[in-house]
Amino acid sequence: MPRPTAEAEGCRTKNIMKRICIISLFILLAICTSACSSTGARTANPTRQPGTLSLDMPPECVTLTQGLCLVSEPGEWLGEGKTTIIDQKPVATFLGQSTALQAKVGEWTLVFDPGENVPFSLGMSFPNSKLYPQGKNSGMTVENKGKKCDEVEGAFVDDILQSGQKGGLNTNPVSAFDIRFTMRCNKQPQVILGRVKLPF
Repeated sequence: MPRPTAEAEGCRTKNIMKRICIISLFILLAICTSACSSTGARTANPTRQPGTLSLDMPPECVTLTQGLCLVSEPGEWLGEGKTTIIDQKPVATFLGQSTALQAKVGEWTLVFDPGENVPFSLGMSFPNSKLYPQGKNSGMTVENKGKKCDEVEGAFVDDILQSGQKGGLNTNPVSAFDIRFTMRCNKQPQVILGRVKLPF
């Protein structure tokens, strides 16, 4: 049997090297794809767990142009486990000489108070809010047809606020606001998430 020539041996070696390179590329591609997809999974927005106080915008409320959007988790007492959307301009006012903002929409009344002598600031959140009034600390309340909580744990943030100003504090008239809020009523495990908006 004739021995392969040096040229044939060279071709055979090149073919083997090509195969090794192709296999290595496929392995590397598979590793990259796996790593990228697992990284993407880690950086994706986590799903909110039921019962968690969160200022993330509920999907049901994203398109709200005016009025009230309130998402009550199943079994929640005040909102009766329903999603409520009321498309009408809120009637809003600061209460007395305070910076507590009251908004009325339909049969709902909401009060958000940053605290005594604390102005609303664009984008500033007020966590650990308790039942309004709280004096120097932030307070809030949400009422529905006269039904209200005796105890509140919540948070709120205002994404837009336009009002009169006096001594660095907000005063009437209130011309625009967009408040996201979350609240637990009477130590229930379920929570309310919502948005109330008065457009420009």
